[in-house]
Amino acid sequence: MITNVNSLIGQFILCQIENYIPKNWNTRRSGSWCLGFHPDLPVIEILASDSSSIGWLLGYPIDTNGLLLNKSLQISVSPKDSSAASQLESSLYAFGGRFLAIFLTSDISRVYLDPFGSLSTVFCAQQQIVASSTALIPYSEDSKDNYELINTLDIPRKDNWYPFGLTPRHSVERLLPNHFLDLKNWQSTRHWPIDEITMIQDEDVERSVYEIVSIVKNNITALVRNYPLYMSLTAGRDSRMLLACAREHLKNLEFFTIRIPDKGGRLDCEVASKMAKSYGLNHRVIEFEEATETELNEWLYRTGNCVAGRTWRNVRTLKQLDPQRGILIAIGSGVGRSQNWSGSDTESTFIDSNELLQRLKLPVTAYLKKQANQWLTNLAINNSFTILDFLHIEQKLGCWAGPQHYGHITSAFRAYPFCHRKIIEIMLSLPPDYKRSQMLANDLIKNLYPELLMFPFNEPIGLKRYFWIFKKVTKSYTLSNAG
Repeated sequence: MITNVNSLIGQFILCQIENYIPKNWNTRRSGSWCLGFHPDLPVIEILASDSSSIGWLLGYPIDTNGLLLNKSLQISVSPKDSSAASQLESSLYAFGGRFLAIFLTSDISRVYLDPFGSLSTVFCAQQQIVASSTALIPYSEDSKDNYELINTLDIPRKDNWYPFGLTPRHSVERLLPNHFLDLKNWQSTRHWPIDEITMIQDEDVERSVYEIVSIVKNNITALVRNYPLYMSLTAGRDSRMLLACAREHLKNLEFFTIRIPDKGGRLDCEVASKMAKSYGLNHRVIEFEEATETELNEWLYRTGNCVAGRTWRNVRTLKQLDPQRGILIAIGSGVGRSQNWSGSDTESTFIDSNELLQRLKLPVTAYLKKQANQWLTNLAINNSFTILDFLHIEQKLGCWAGPQHYGHITSAFRAYPFCHRKIIEIMLSLPPDYKRSQMLANDLIKNLYPELLMFPFNEPIGLKRYFWIFKKVTKSYTLSNAG
C-alpha cells in the first residue's frame, strides 16, 4: 500500500499529538491543539473583537467585496460571549469560495465546512483527529478497514463513493455540508436548515437570478485578481453558466476540454471547440492519456480511497496543464435544476432510505439503508423536493465531489464560484416547475452572454444534430406504438 505523505498536497490535520503531523508541513498551535498543513494550503488566523486568536480559516475564502482573504480575519465577537457560536456561523455565511473554519475558544471548539464541503474533511473521535483524508488518520483497533462496506461499494472497480458520512474505515466519519463538528463531544451536528425552505413566487425569479449572478461574478473576480486561471468547457449547463458569469474576465482565462474516449467526451470536445472558435476563447483540447497503475493508486491514496470513476482516470491527462494556474470548478449550479428528481415527483412523494439510495444509484443494502435513514431523520424536512436537493448537496457534492479534489494535485488550487450559502438558499427556493424545466441556465446565460444559447446543451451540433433528432423522434414513435 502506498503511504507517501509527500503526495498529500494541499491537505491538513488537526490533532493533539504533534507526531501525527507529516514532516516538512507547517504547524500552528492553540492550547492543546496542533494544526498541521501542507505548505500549499493557505491558512489565516481568525481574531475576535479584542484581537485574541480564536482559530483558523483554511483554503480560499472570498468576502462580499470580491476579495480573496490572505491575511488575518477579525470577527466582531467576544470569545466569552454566550451567543458567539451563532455569530461565528453568521459570519461564515457571508463567505464564498472553498474553505474550512476551525473555532477554538474557551467555550467553543468546532469545525465548519464551506456550503458544499469542497475542502473535504473526515474525523476520528477515538483518536481525536480531524483531517482532510483518511490517509492522515493512523490505524488503530477501532479504526480498521470496514471490509463489508469496501466490498459493497467496490471502489475503484465500480463508479461509487461513500455516502452519508461513511468512509472505508470503522470509526472514521466524513463531515457533511451544513454540519459542524464539536471537538468537545466529537458529535457532528446539523446547523442548517432549521426549518422548511420557503418557495419564492414566479415574479421574484428574475431578481433571484440576478442575485446569483452577482455573487458568482464576485467570487470569480476575487480569484482572477490573485491567480492565473483555467476553466473546463463542456457541452453541459454548469460550465456554460460559469462561462457566462466570467465574461468580463475572458482575457484572463484559459479554457480546456479533455478528449475523454467516450460518447460524452466526444460531444464535449465538439461543442466546446465550436463555441470557443465562434467567440474567440483561449481554448484547447487536451488529449486523454491513460494513467499508470502507480498514478491511479496515488490518486486513490490522496482521496482516502473514497471515490473513483471518470475523474480518477484523468489524473495523468491533467498533468498537461500549467501547475501554477488555479482551476474554476463548474459544480453547484445543479442545485437549481432538480437533481435527483423524477418526472412524477411532487412535494409529498414518499421518500425513504431505499428510495434515497436508488436516486443516488448506489447499492441498496441493510447497512447503507440504516445510514440513509439516519440522515433523513436528522434532516427533518417534509418537502420531498427539498429533501432531494439536500441529497444532492450533502451526498453528491459533499461526499463525491469534495474528496476528488485532493486527488488532483497538478493545479495551484481548485475552487467553486457557485459555492455560497446565499446561492444555495435561492436555488432551493426556486419554484419547482421552474427547476424541473431547467430554466435557470437559460435565464442566467440570456442576461449575461446570450450568444452562448445558440449552442444546445449536451446535444450534437451541425449535421450530426439532425441525425440525432431524427433518431430521437424515431425511437419515441416506436416506443409509443409499442405501448
